Amino acid sequence: MRTAGAPTWMLMSLVGAVLHVPARADDGNAFVASTAEACDRDDHHHPAVNWQLVHEDRFYLQSPPGSLTGAYRTQGMATDGHRWFFSWQYGLEIADNHFKSILRNSSIEPPLGITPGIPANLLAQGLNHIGDIDYHDGIIYASLDTTAGYTNGHVALYSAADLSYTGVTYPLTGAPSNPNHDVASWVAVDGLHNRGYGKEYQLGNTINVYRLSNWTFDHALTLDMALERIQGAKVHGEWLYMSSDNSTHSIYRANLHTGHVEELFRLPTPAGKLEVEGIGLRGENEDALDIYVEMVVDPDNSGDDLSNTDIHVSLFHYRGHGRDL
Repeated sequence: MRTAGAPTWMLMSLVGAVLHVPARADDGNAFVASTAEACDRDDHHHPAVNWQLVHEDRFYLQSPPGSLTGAYRTQGMATDGHRWFFSWQYGLEIADNHFKSILRNSSIEPPLGITPGIPANLLAQGLNHIGDIDYHDGIIYASLDTTAGYTNGHVALYSAADLSYTGVTYPLTGAPSNPNHDVASWVAVDGLHNRGYGKEYQLGNTINVYRLSNWTFDHALTLDMALERIQGAKVHGEWLYMSSDNSTHSIYRANLHTGHVEELFRLPTPAGKLEVEGIGLRGENEDALDIYVEMVVDPDNSGDDLSNTDIHVSLFHYRGHGRDL
């Protein structure tokens, strides 16, 4: 998100709210990506994998009434293979395998109340925005930044068992060409190789590579295609899979060895105001991979109306089959 809400046009009524800080496819039909449906791509950026839309889940603000279920899933997601973790601007949530909420570390109390899951000492530094998240070895890695310019990127570590803050936060510094401006929309973890990843939100052809032990900058990976408005990413094998809120709502992947970028598919575009958010992956065998992508949908362009029964988060589930996953 590049805005002061989560998203601003959905939670505008909560901007400036009192923070109660704790003491401590349009229709769900199948969609297969092809060069015909992405006519401005060339074969060089088209993978040898078929992607199909399996299902679309919808999390509404008012289903059940007053629940604001969708609001808690407006930034990012990750999984440990058994549960799902979601993020919104001020906190985290655990859900079961069927997306039923189990635990949250924060809450929204309309019309003017928020109890944040971001600790008071981090909020005092202006760190008031969680983006997309990742999971590794019992820890949720949450990207953090300030909505006052997005120039203070951090990653905060939370326990995946109970969503408690571990007390550990690391500053994020990007490539020398852009060390601080909007570099913490998301973080991705490659536990096997002890690396973390990030990218500037603006148009650019580099991925920031960090040392996982302390999130210090290691080097920049140069891509063969410039990307912008990347909202989330996850590592699978030698690829970094990314969701974008660009004009085509494209899902990409970048090879972490060569920097080669491929556009995998484009999300459906329902009517109304849309914003693509985080991404999650599940891969249980070598020739299939499941991709989940969040999209905030306001069909009525209602802006800050939290009582609107149509506003929801669509979770698109795609499955890819083929070589080179």
